[in-house]
Amino acid sequence: MGLRDRLIARAMTNLPDHRSVLIEALGPGDELLGFTFSTPVAFESGSGSGFGTARLTGLIINKVTEQVSKAHHISGEGGSIARTLPRDASMSRPLVISSSGLSIWDFGLTSQATRPSRLVAVARRDISSIARTGRSRGGYVEIRVVFSDESFFDYRAADHALYADFWPAIESFA
Repeated sequence: MGLRDRLIARAMTNLPDHRSVLIEALGPGDELLGFTFSTPVAFESGSGSGFGTARLTGLIINKVTEQVSKAHHISGEGGSIARTLPRDASMSRPLVISSSGLSIWDFGLTSQATRPSRLVAVARRDISSIARTGRSRGGYVEIRVVFSDESFFDYRAADHALYADFWPAIESFA
C-alpha cells in the first residue's frame, strides 16, 4: 500500500462502512457484487462566479465545455436511458453493481449518512456492457456503461484497493 492509499484509508476512518450500509440498503435478494465512488465524465457545470463581463465569459466557456464533453461521453436520443441519468459532479457517489443491476447512491454531503438514498437504479436487463475506456487520471479510470437502447454514459470510477471487487463485478456485464 503506497502513501496515497494510506492517506485515503486514514481519511476514511471517520466514514461509515459503506459496504455494510449498501448491503443493508439493497435489501434481501439483491446481492452487492461491487462498488466504487464515481462522478459523471460529462458533468453539468455550476453557475460560475465573477461579475459583469468576466461572469458572462465564464458562463459561455462552461456551456461550451459542457456541450463538447456531453457529445463525447453521453449518447442516445432524448428519453434514452443515458439521457435520463444525473450529471451532477459536485461530489463523488457510490456506483453500485448488484445482482439486480446498477445503482447510484447518495451518502450526503460528507459521505457519512448511514441511510443513503438511491438516486438511480437501472435494471440489469437494460445494461448491455460496462467496460474501461482506457483513459485514467488522478486515481480515476473512465468506464462506459452501454445500455440496451444503445445509449451510453461515461463515469470516472475510483481505482483504489478499497474497491477492488468493482472491476470483477463489471466484467460480469461484458
